[in-house]
Amino acid sequence: MRPHHHRRRRLGLLLAAVTALAVAGCSVESGGDAATPSSSPSLLPAPLAPAISPGVTADTIKLGLVYPDLSKVKQFVHIDHGDYKAAFQALVDKINKGGGINGRKIVPVYGAVDVLSPTGAQDTCVHLIEDEKVFAVVGNLNTNEPMCYVQTHKTALVGGSLTTESYAKAQAPWFSDLRGGDEVGDGLKLFRGDLVGRKVAVVTYVGDKAVLDDTVLPGLRSMGVTPVQSGVLDAPLTDPAAVAQQTGVFVQKFQSAGVDTVLVVGGISTQFPAQLEKTDYRPRLLFTDVSQARAYSFDAGAHDFSTLRGAVALGLGTDFAEPANQECVHTVEAAVPGLKIVDPDTVPPGEPAPGVSVSVACRYLALFTAIADKAGRDLTYQSFQRAGFALGSFQIPFYTDRATYSQNTPHGAIPDRRFEYDPAKKNFALVR
Repeated sequence: MRPHHHRRRRLGLLLAAVTALAVAGCSVESGGDAATPSSSPSLLPAPLAPAISPGVTADTIKLGLVYPDLSKVKQFVHIDHGDYKAAFQALVDKINKGGGINGRKIVPVYGAVDVLSPTGAQDTCVHLIEDEKVFAVVGNLNTNEPMCYVQTHKTALVGGSLTTESYAKAQAPWFSDLRGGDEVGDGLKLFRGDLVGRKVAVVTYVGDKAVLDDTVLPGLRSMGVTPVQSGVLDAPLTDPAAVAQQTGVFVQKFQSAGVDTVLVVGGISTQFPAQLEKTDYRPRLLFTDVSQARAYSFDAGAHDFSTLRGAVALGLGTDFAEPANQECVHTVEAAVPGLKIVDPDTVPPGEPAPGVSVSVACRYLALFTAIADKAGRDLTYQSFQRAGFALGSFQIPFYTDRATYSQNTPHGAIPDRRFEYDPAKKNFALVR
């Protein structure tokens, strides 16, 4: 019975992750003043990468392309990001037809991760590195998956949540556009006016407790904000009764303490407001992750979204109409007869949203190509790392704000933006 329990728990965590990934592909209107520049903590210096070139020949670069195999969860939930492999292939073909990268064509090696298998990500990692011997891997990986590549197998990676803690363990070049929660410390400054002088509580899921302890609470203290209550959900996400019971206790505690503002950290962003619906208690909700907040607001079930009245959230500004993203959209549409890719924000829940897979493929291939091109003809881990550190300001497709790559910001330091809930659209819109 124990293996079955682990499988169910993994499924619960998986569904939360892929739902967040799906809504992360939703666009918002760009414009307005630029966000406050990031001041993320300095990362430990990366070890100097060796001058080795696995998977590189005189005219080719073998590249691993990783994505979730969502066909595995069709029996449980209707989540369809489109065809990741087709999206990657169309964009690789365009790069190769344009001469490749410094005269080398990309040889794609696909790694579809079995998202229901406890060893699915590990199996894909081992296959790409030990069997295929790729030069690097690109893709949107879950929290701990990058370590198999950059720590265990010392293989270059573009993608994944590049946190201060994980980067300190990396033994290979690693660049990304995501910081896995480290960005919240900077983003909380956008909530200063919503927090100072209020009766504040914080609530999170146990998997996000490190973000709470290491980033959120220090950020609150720096603003002179001391939470009067807190709650950490540790009930299994696959046990709705246990989740409801525990979040119900949090609601009662917060209400009794007179809490008027709740800071919702990470993966509890769907469970906590759902529990509020069962009461007449309506504190103002501040979400640290707009993707998680949207997972709740986009849910197709029956809801009382008065829980989101006045809600705000933090997240990276995205724009489906961003020129480089649109170029990728047109490339994939031309390669797949009959395919029409629309803004994922306009796709009803449960319907196919190929714009998600296109944006993932577009973002990470663009970043890899820019770094590898800057590395020059002598492509090694050493030249790739140096090129990434020297890349500077770079427009990653789909984002509102430019990234900045340096030795201290291998994650791009894309600044958080403020989003406000629009009840008419049941969506969180970027504040102009």
